[in-house]
Amino acid sequence: MRIMINWINRERPTRQFPLSDFDRLSNELKPCDVLLVEGRTRVSDIIRWLTNSPWTHAALYIGRLHDVEDEELRATIAALYSGDADDRLIVESLLGHG
Repeated sequence: MRIMINWINRERPTRQFPLSDFDRLSNELKPCDVLLVEGRTRVSDIIRWLTNSPWTHAALYIGRLHDVEDEELRATIAALYSGDADDRLIVESLLGHG
């Protein structure tokens, strides 16, 4: 089963030029915004074909660590994320990973 999940989750190479400017976009985002994602995996191709939509899944923008107002949630994120506190964070679920 793990082999199948790895095969279906394998990503295609990224485009040479991104379709959007993340730095510009991130200046417009607010915590709790929902981002529509155009996936690059085989399962994304199947979803795109079934739904006739370029958007294959969604992610939730939670902002920077200091943007999270709930202290308990902020502590949980800090315990699970070892990156820079100023990094912009999203939550998304990946098939086979949760």
